[in-house]
Amino acid sequence: MPALDPRATLTPFPRGWYLVAKSDDVPIGKVKPVKMMDRELVVFRTEDGVAHVTNAHCPHFGVHLGHGGRVKGDCIRCPFHGWEFRASDGECQRIPAGDLPPRKARLVRWDTHEIAGLILTWYHEEDAAPTWRVTDFPSLDDQPYSEWADYEWTIRARIQDLSENDSDVSHAPALHGFVDDPAEVDLQVSGAECKFRLRAKMHMSAFGVPSWLPWLPRDFSTDILVRRSGLCLGWIRQETIMPGGFPFHTQTLAATTPIDATHVRLLLRHRVARTRIPVLTTLMLRSYATMFNRTLEEDIVIWENKIYRMRPAASKSDAPILQFRKWTRQFYPEGHYEAALAAQHPGSPVRLADNLADNLADSAEAVG
Repeated sequence: MPALDPRATLTPFPRGWYLVAKSDDVPIGKVKPVKMMDRELVVFRTEDGVAHVTNAHCPHFGVHLGHGGRVKGDCIRCPFHGWEFRASDGECQRIPAGDLPPRKARLVRWDTHEIAGLILTWYHEEDAAPTWRVTDFPSLDDQPYSEWADYEWTIRARIQDLSENDSDVSHAPALHGFVDDPAEVDLQVSGAECKFRLRAKMHMSAFGVPSWLPWLPRDFSTDILVRRSGLCLGWIRQETIMPGGFPFHTQTLAATTPIDATHVRLLLRHRVARTRIPVLTTLMLRSYATMFNRTLEEDIVIWENKIYRMRPAASKSDAPILQFRKWTRQFYPEGHYEAALAAQHPGSPVRLADNLADNLADSAEAVG
């Protein structure tokens, strides 16, 4: 029997808020083309400072507004015939030839939300209205931080594979090697938000701290706080007091957006708390970003060559992943996740270790 590729059983386009562009990349008057969800879109900022997202092609003769389109007041202007479409509702407001706009002359708008320097848009396979919003990020600017260091990748994978990575603590010692044992995980869910507290004993080099400093121990204990908002956004914070009372605080904002059925775009934004010595802050940021990105690229090799098993042969240490999968069901169409489970050969029933805590028992149902 030929092997089944389980990645084909879950839609690559779950519901939720997704990154279209960074705020700084779309100043007033800018029209930026974007591909996401296998759609061609444009994001632009009108003269009142509000960001908007619409389908890319003009309803007149199909011209791509991201290539030559211009912002004019509260409208976007087609470069081919000059038709102007109001950003707030997509209606055509003016035809230079003096014709009355046809009723069909309307741009399809996407709900847009701007937060924390990110322009987000809402996706639903049936174009239903948003059912939740991304809330403010905790402690985003609780102290002076360095500038963001931004990095982007295009990855041949599905968003479900990437989003599960935070809950898969057992792969860190096996693949990355900066811990000897898996982190302890405290996972809490509330609607479209999922929060992790990871307690780990990490090698000092894990966050870019130079290993050659003689007075520093090899390992340190830390809590890593992760908040996921839907499957796109991850907010990762780490606050550690090093030996001698030296604070080392880091933040990473991750955004994963499906491009098409087989590729996602990943943005990582890193920064560290400022020190009194600017060159030291720069060194810390560079070391932290290098470490984090190197770790990510080890994961990318895995993601791009794995298949997605709806029914893994799970063990006790996989319980956080199973909890996370149960939470992610809400972002798929009703009944879709269950149909994907049924579409795969069930094989042997999945059984977690007998001593798995009772409050994780329902996690087993998430994989059948």
